[in-house]
Amino acid sequence: MIGDSISGTETESRWMTAVLSANQAVWDHDFERNQHYLSETWRTLRGLSIDDEIPLTTETWFTTIHENDVAHVTQEWRRIDAGETDVINYKFRQRHKDGHWVWFLSRGRVVRRDAAGLPARIVGTDTDITDIKTVELESQRMTQRLAVAMEAARMGRWELNLDTGEAYWDDRLLQILAVRDGRNLRPGGDWLQFVHPDDRDEVYPYLADRVGKRLDVERDYRILNADGETVHIRALAKFVDNPETGPRYYGVNFDISRDKLQAEELEKARALLEYESRHDALTRLANRRKLDEVFSEHIASSRSGVSIMHFDIDHFKQINDTLGHDAGDATLQHAADVLQRHITGDALVSRVGGDEFVALMFEALDEQALQDTAEAIIREMAQPFYYGAQKCAIGTSIGIATCRDRDAENGSLFINADLALYEAKKAGRGRYRFYSPSMKEEARRRKKTFDALSAGFEKGEITCHYQPQFDAMTLELSGLEALVRWEREAFGLIMPDEFLGVAEDMGILSEVDDLVLRRVLHDIDQWRGAGIDVPPISVNVSASRLNDPNFADQLRAFDIPAGMLSFELLESAFLDTKNDVVERNLRAVRDLGIHIEIDDFGSGHASIASLLAVSPKRLKIDHTLVGPIAASERQRELVKNIVGIGHMLGIRVVAEGVETRAHTEILQAMGCDFLQGFGLSRPMDGARTGQFLATTAQALAARLQA
Repeated sequence: MIGDSISGTETESRWMTAVLSANQAVWDHDFERNQHYLSETWRTLRGLSIDDEIPLTTETWFTTIHENDVAHVTQEWRRIDAGETDVINYKFRQRHKDGHWVWFLSRGRVVRRDAAGLPARIVGTDTDITDIKTVELESQRMTQRLAVAMEAARMGRWELNLDTGEAYWDDRLLQILAVRDGRNLRPGGDWLQFVHPDDRDEVYPYLADRVGKRLDVERDYRILNADGETVHIRALAKFVDNPETGPRYYGVNFDISRDKLQAEELEKARALLEYESRHDALTRLANRRKLDEVFSEHIASSRSGVSIMHFDIDHFKQINDTLGHDAGDATLQHAADVLQRHITGDALVSRVGGDEFVALMFEALDEQALQDTAEAIIREMAQPFYYGAQKCAIGTSIGIATCRDRDAENGSLFINADLALYEAKKAGRGRYRFYSPSMKEEARRRKKTFDALSAGFEKGEITCHYQPQFDAMTLELSGLEALVRWEREAFGLIMPDEFLGVAEDMGILSEVDDLVLRRVLHDIDQWRGAGIDVPPISVNVSASRLNDPNFADQLRAFDIPAGMLSFELLESAFLDTKNDVVERNLRAVRDLGIHIEIDDFGSGHASIASLLAVSPKRLKIDHTLVGPIAASERQRELVKNIVGIGHMLGIRVVAEGVETRAHTEILQAMGCDFLQGFGLSRPMDGARTGQFLATTAQALAARLQA
């Protein structure tokens, strides 16, 4: 006790006894007499002993109060000082001697005021409410966390009293509904007006059934909020019936609009991915995967059979190589447009890779209908189209196959169409062919040749023979042409027309060219080493070799004697197409001292302009033109004109296929420069050619000495 004890009545004594026994701290402050009483419990609750200093002034006392409580305690004391109230009732935290905070509920009263109206004496108690406050604060934190969670989940809470029909909607539910009147208690039927009109036929019966049977609610549906916006909700409610509350539903409504939107976006993305995985990005046609799926589904459920047309774009590589890939893409889009316009009815057009397309007709069409469609497509595809200002010319080859039974299930129909396409291309492109069983036999033969040719390369069976060329006037040796041969161990000598087509299909024509060139250079070294005079030698070079960007570098790696070699280029459409790679390679060929010749002139489509651009040293008249000249005046005139054109352009002319003396005499009369053919000399292997060259040189020397 501080100061003298304050005497009291017997009633006060009983009150004090009761308070102290309840572990309440008693305080009594008489400011006029400067007498202050603090009970022992007051000290104990704060961890203070009798010797500890007690704050006696208001300012000192406030320093022991938690900073977050100073403001509201100050406000309470302002009201008391102002005479607004005599009641003391507030909560605050005060620091315990050990350092922690203790919550107190301070209750008291102003017993007397002075002349100025200020409190002169106040009496009251402090109750330790730390435990209660801890529970209260934890409850508040739980409530706050729940509120945050409900807010984050976009969830509104509701209750429905089935006895009264009254509903409770919390503020979050009002917010979801865009209801701004602030009324949380509402008639239960108000909810139904918010159900989306398009969902009411399903939702109304569902809710009526669940409520009627007192079953829990779990349903996704749409509402129209007060702003007219569509909101997707997920309603979850539990039915509870107990004596205290009566029958009620306790529920929550989640705003799942964002989830629905994300789900819709994901579904759109999935659908787009699904579409793109089954369609060609460039032409938007079905791809091979889509074609296979549709084919399998149709075959599994249909008995009407199917027809297939397999298309390959002719000269597509030339467009790509000369005008670039953008022009190639435009070509493919043009081809896709042509096919879609002509493939009508129940059918699927697909791009299956590169410049290949497949049309799947969902019934077995008759041959005439397929023929009419193929001819119409070939006609339109042959019409030039423009890429910018550049005129582009393409075409298409078509393989056709039909199946009227379930045999198509094993996919052989696609193989049959592919075999027919191969035959169409082999026939000269711009054509169509129907599949026939003989094509499969031919394919097996090609496969055997393919395998044997691969083995032949490894065994060194690909070799080189030479056919002499002669001066037309003197019939003296003027050159040699190197001709590839396949000396197959079990079958003997195989001619080029029996295996070069397979080599082209295998994509190894360039390797064949390289092998022949190496053989020629080796033989030249061998013959010269033996003291044999070697004339110029012509070597065939394929179009694929000329289109190889690395061709020039490969040539520079060889030791090629200047003026000894000529490269024979087959007359073909690529000579009429500007091609930067080919032009660079031709320049490199000339720079290396290699001459250029045009082979089989008259069998292709090279123009005079292209001849001038290539500037060949010689051109060779195809043997198919030379053969008939002895019996056909018209054919003689044609060959004579070719000779004249060559001379007019400063190009020397070689005639192939010279078989008889009559051929020789006619060609001599025309002024042809060189002759080549079985009538003069057959091709010989390297060893016999060396002997031939030596013998020819000796015979010439003998004639000169005579």
